[in-house]
Amino acid sequence: MASLLRPVPEYIECPNCNSEVEIWSDEEEAICSNCGALIVREKRLSCLEWCRYADKCRELIEEARRGGDTSGI
Repeated sequence: MASLLRPVPEYIECPNCNSEVEIWSDEEEAICSNCGALIVREKRLSCLEWCRYADKCRELIEEARRGGDTSGI
């Protein structure tokens, strides 16, 4: 859940030129700086889409974004 509050860089290999492409955890696509190809991240479900406690987490995330207490995260 931390990556929902503070996105982190991830690295994907460009299928066009095999260069390493940086894509942030909250992004779905990036442009390869080597060849200009559009890299689309494989869709994966967030825990907010399947977890039965997702509503509680959404509340905590919104509170944290507003500068509230994040000790429950």
